Amino acid sequence: MAKRSYFQDIVSVFGSNLSVTISNLLVGIMLSRILGAAGFGIYSSIIVVPIIVIGFTQFGIRRSTIYHIGNKILPEENIISALFLLLLWTSALSIIICGVAFFFYGTQNFDPLIIGIVLLTIPLLLANMFAGGIFLGKEDIRNSNIVNASPTVLTLLFTVVFVWVVPMSVLGAFMAIGLANLITFFIVFRKLFVKSIVKINWKYQEPVMKSMIKLGLVNAIAIFIMQLNYRMDILMLKQLSTFEQVGYYSLATQIAEQLWHIPFAIEMIILSRSANTTDNEFLHKTVASIFRVSLVLGIAIGTIIFFMVPAMVPLVFGKEFVPTVKMIRTILPGILILVGFRILNSRLTGMGKPQVAIYTFMPALLINFILNLILLPRYGGIGAAWATNASYAVGSIAFLFAYARITKMSALQIFTFRKSDFYFFRDLKQYILLRRSRNDAKESN
Repeated sequence: MAKRSYFQDIVSVFGSNLSVTISNLLVGIMLSRILGAAGFGIYSSIIVVPIIVIGFTQFGIRRSTIYHIGNKILPEENIISALFLLLLWTSALSIIICGVAFFFYGTQNFDPLIIGIVLLTIPLLLANMFAGGIFLGKEDIRNSNIVNASPTVLTLLFTVVFVWVVPMSVLGAFMAIGLANLITFFIVFRKLFVKSIVKINWKYQEPVMKSMIKLGLVNAIAIFIMQLNYRMDILMLKQLSTFEQVGYYSLATQIAEQLWHIPFAIEMIILSRSANTTDNEFLHKTVASIFRVSLVLGIAIGTIIFFMVPAMVPLVFGKEFVPTVKMIRTILPGILILVGFRILNSRLTGMGKPQVAIYTFMPALLINFILNLILLPRYGGIGAAWATNASYAVGSIAFLFAYARITKMSALQIFTFRKSDFYFFRDLKQYILLRRSRNDAKESN
């Protein structure tokens, strides 16, 4: 078991995610103000392609790595050696599929240099993603946080340079992403290999690779389906509406999805702990408690976002993005619904059951597609938001009942609040007081 408590790990990951949130927000402000709605729409239309493709072609290896290292099923050196070869294969496959997708997706509006930078960045993204799986499998939350935050924080820094100081428009935005991931790659390489956190025996590990791919493929299909649910509307907006609508809707989802930093801060901890524990009953109860507290926090933050956006959007992003306000308010319920799903899904994934998300969200994906076809031509981004809400609601409700059956907990049990749920807030108060006393002690010395 881990030496640190759930609360300590969650606070640690939440701090890392907070830096990601702030960095993403600042990047979004710069890009929307400097590029305008149409330029931001072009940027979003390009970046959505590798996001969806990598969601599948990484074959769920990151989560499979967490499971295999955490369960200590196979020698760690063999797992890392297999992971290196899988990185080469998945990188090549991702580049090929993305290249073909860009060719048929309509590259007449895209700079070939931008496409080249995107394709060259893919292996770096995958390498950093797989490294995060190694750290989480070893319950090394500190280094996992570094890998999580570094690309986004560095992207902010380089966006200032290449979009604001040296105005290179959309090209500069993608140069920033590429350089950020390159530097993170060198940081990861130094931590893993120079400092000898892991070792590679450089042998071909066919049985290990088969085991990782077998579990990983199921993860990959689940992730791909979820990514399509998240981004299908942007792809369809480009075809059925305008770049301005794509820009408005992309910004709306970016702001609304800040609610997901609650489950982001928690799901990786649950995934890591699930892979490293044998006390399933205790973990089921703990995850249910975290689920309930997360919903309370999500509702509170969602309410703040709902009332803040009318003033915040024109002030921060410019009056051109006022149409985004209604889209944000419309999509918030769907984003909130998915908070609970992500937490429960991390538990089943850690148990080696990622296929449940596939069974429950495939129908939701079909609903999303059909509703987008009907609503986008007439309602644009607002129609996309309603399609998303319906899709997320259907998938999450189906998943909840599947989760209850697998864990032998009723849906009522999962939703029933207990006094112990709010120990989280007691621990938060103790954590703040402890940090304050440590700071006071340092100042007195």
